[in-house]
Amino acid sequence: MAVVDVRCAACLFAAVLAAGGSQRITAQNAEHAPDFRAVQRIAPLIFPPKPNAPFMATARTLWVQTLPDGSTVTRQNERIVARDMDGRIFQERSTFVPVPGDGNEKSQVFETVLSDPVNHTMYNCMTRQRVCQLFPYDMPVTFPETPAGLQPDKITYLTRENLGTDTFGGLDVERSRETYTHYVQTIGNTKTILRTVDYWYSPALGVNVQVKRHDPRDGDQTLWLTNISLSAPPPDIFQVPADCRIVDHRVQPPGTTGQATDR
Repeated sequence: MAVVDVRCAACLFAAVLAAGGSQRITAQNAEHAPDFRAVQRIAPLIFPPKPNAPFMATARTLWVQTLPDGSTVTRQNERIVARDMDGRIFQERSTFVPVPGDGNEKSQVFETVLSDPVNHTMYNCMTRQRVCQLFPYDMPVTFPETPAGLQPDKITYLTRENLGTDTFGGLDVERSRETYTHYVQTIGNTKTILRTVDYWYSPALGVNVQVKRHDPRDGDQTLWLTNISLSAPPPDIFQVPADCRIVDHRVQPPGTTGQATDR
């Protein structure tokens, strides 16, 4: 049986380290491929293209997430939204800022969206890049109510409550609450998950003027309208900025290349 000289093996290992010392990986120079956090988004208020119901308002969002150690992360944003007599919709997209912040941080508009139900167009205009992406637009004015009970996915159960009438921002509203139940092990969860959504709905405008969502996976989200005006907004806000390049993503007619085109 061969006998290994431990002392010689140790000497050989030391020699290898000495020879390749410049190649050793340390905590200071370790390499790795890039890694990123998952993008976190929040669904905004929806504004259907209801004609003859103009308004202009400031849409606000408050987002509170509770971390596993009990601490919270709170962010907010605000943006301008409007709709004219024809049902055309203008809305800004803006960044979230921390709460409490230093008092100087304000939401920054990074995109404006112009939706036109008459011409069936939607322009997504990036503020910094000065580029507008053009898509077809066909949002309905009203949406069918989801039936309560077990949902088509077979893992979600929906209950709905009528909370009566109220007023909000000078408007008559109808209040309701929806509770979505995800029972144990239906989505990999070890406990039952309840997601509740409270609505303040304005029949006159056809929009939710306030929504409160509670979901342990997403935190508490409050979205609401302030400074609501029922006057028709200025028509120029529905114009595509003249200095923006337009990239058309609509289906091209037969005989064309079918690729996006620029203005």
